[in-house]
Amino acid sequence: MADDSRENEIRDAAPDPDEIDRKPESEREGAMASIQRAGADPKKLVLTLAIFAAAIFMFFALIDGVRSDADLPETPPSRRADSQIDPGTIIAPTLGGAAADPNAPIAFDGEQVPGFAEAPPSPGPPVRDGPPPKSERQLLAEASRRSGLIAYGGQSGLAGAIGNRLGGGATSGQRNDMQAANSREPTVLDSARRASAIGRQSARAIGDRNYLLTAGTHIPCVLQTAMDSSVPGYVSCIVPRHIYSDNGRVILLEKGTRVLGEYQGGLNRGQYRLFVLWNRALTPRGIAIDLASPASDALGRAGLSGGVDTFFWERFGTALLFSLVEDASVIASERIGGGGDNVTRVPSDTASTIVQDSQQIRPVLRKNQGEDVGIFVAQDFDFADVYGLRIK
Repeated sequence: MADDSRENEIRDAAPDPDEIDRKPESEREGAMASIQRAGADPKKLVLTLAIFAAAIFMFFALIDGVRSDADLPETPPSRRADSQIDPGTIIAPTLGGAAADPNAPIAFDGEQVPGFAEAPPSPGPPVRDGPPPKSERQLLAEASRRSGLIAYGGQSGLAGAIGNRLGGGATSGQRNDMQAANSREPTVLDSARRASAIGRQSARAIGDRNYLLTAGTHIPCVLQTAMDSSVPGYVSCIVPRHIYSDNGRVILLEKGTRVLGEYQGGLNRGQYRLFVLWNRALTPRGIAIDLASPASDALGRAGLSGGVDTFFWERFGTALLFSLVEDASVIASERIGGGGDNVTRVPSDTASTIVQDSQQIRPVLRKNQGEDVGIFVAQDFDFADVYGLRIK
């Protein structure tokens, strides 16, 4: 069995008669070379073809360049005029041609035509160094801008500035007009266009409000003394309730605080309120503070009102009585004399003199005890140095 299988393998390995190549050896080598070329790398083949094409292109380009250089024309050498020009060989133009060209040469033989002489330059305006002179309008504008910096002298304001600019060339009429324009007072419209200056104030902290009684506070008070403004004097009042601090937490002026004030002089004609100044406040605990604040009524109006005595009969009663007595005496004398005389009676000046003397009597204000008045605080009161806080 083993021999049979081995024979079969040998038989299978042997080629068939049809598969045997009967060609000569030379033909078989060409076929092998074609098979090897067919199995070569394609990238190398493409690279080889590209190099070959580039070499052909450079070859033709080189041939074309050589041919173009051979076709260029030769440049002739520059000629130098080494020989000198003979003046005798120059042909002069005719007179007609000379008129057309003033710079043409003139013929050496024959009558020479004189050339045109250049006209002397016409005298122009003198050249000034620096900028051109300014017009009157420009000078007016500059002077108006600098009018606040011009000192007063022989020519003040706008007219002096323009006169200095023009070097005294302005006429007296022009200077008078300019002075009138400069001294013109502002119109109502100019005054209305002026805006008020806006000031600037910085804010600041007022401190501990537990101890402050700020300006503008109104403190009620009850008069303890009556008032009569015929002579200067003092007045006092008592605070009827507690006065608290600015934040409303601490009592600064206790109930019963006594306030002292003063008034000077009386009333003038037509006045019905008296100015009173409160000087000092004294608390029941012995704390004193200077007020320097004006008095007001219960509603906060400045000054104290009361009954005003104008002394009407004292001022005019005597003059009226004297006039009546004088008129009665005149009427009685006319009746007794029969009225036949033509004497003109001049009224006496005694009544007018009495009225003038009575003008010195000033009205007097009287205010009763117990009336309600007020203290208008005019400054901040600080009690931090005398008071301390504690928790109840």
